Amino acid sequence: MKRLGLVITLLLMLSLTGCIHKYQLSDENTEVAAEYMAGILLQYDENYQSSLIKKEELEEKIVNLLAEEANKAVSTPTPTPVPTNEESGSQVVGDENTLMDGEFTIAEVIGATNIDIQYDSYKLYNSYPEDDTSTYFSLTPNIGSQLLVATFSLGNETDKKRKIDLSKSKIVYQLDVNVGTIYKPLLTLLENDLQFIMMNVEPKKKETALLIFEVPKDVEMKNINLIISKDSKTEIIEIK
Repeated sequence: MKRLGLVITLLLMLSLTGCIHKYQLSDENTEVAAEYMAGILLQYDENYQSSLIKKEELEEKIVNLLAEEANKAVSTPTPTPVPTNEESGSQVVGDENTLMDGEFTIAEVIGATNIDIQYDSYKLYNSYPEDDTSTYFSLTPNIGSQLLVATFSLGNETDKKRKIDLSKSKIVYQLDVNVGTIYKPLLTLLENDLQFIMMNVEPKKKETALLIFEVPKDVEMKNINLIISKDSKTEIIEIK
């Protein structure tokens, strides 16, 4: 009787609209459930000759069918937006119409109010730095790839020391090659990696910051845009 009560409870639950999902039985499953309940009502009639399968077998079938319907409702996939900067080093194919320049400066997008940030140039490397004999860190791309290193200048035109700290800024950097193929910057241990830079800039001085991307060698890069965005602000820099 406990199992029978569980089945009936499941039927009642699945026939109602909940606050999260609505479980809708198919026509076939509804007929099976109706047949089962009719059998329950008539099994105590002495003049009734049951033509149904055994109650235990039908109970098991009903439970399986209900579980199947519930799984279908819960597991229905929901479309998700294409990620833009969840993992470094991978690429996402986009649409050229999604590139909209909000006409902000890099400093405005980043939120650096006391440092002037300007894009300088880019260069392709087979490894970075080219001479790694005097450095503690070097990057080597995968076979068939090369490194694109974008250089920025951080300027302090004031008479006081200024600090720039982007270690928790959650800024999105993207390299758009040939309008539509997006590459994300590599995570490095360089102290002047623009993604997580935290340094002081002396008065009237400039420091250099970098973004490093891994790009294929066999692709002719006819045009390259660097996209920097945070919240609703975006700056697109045409670097080639």
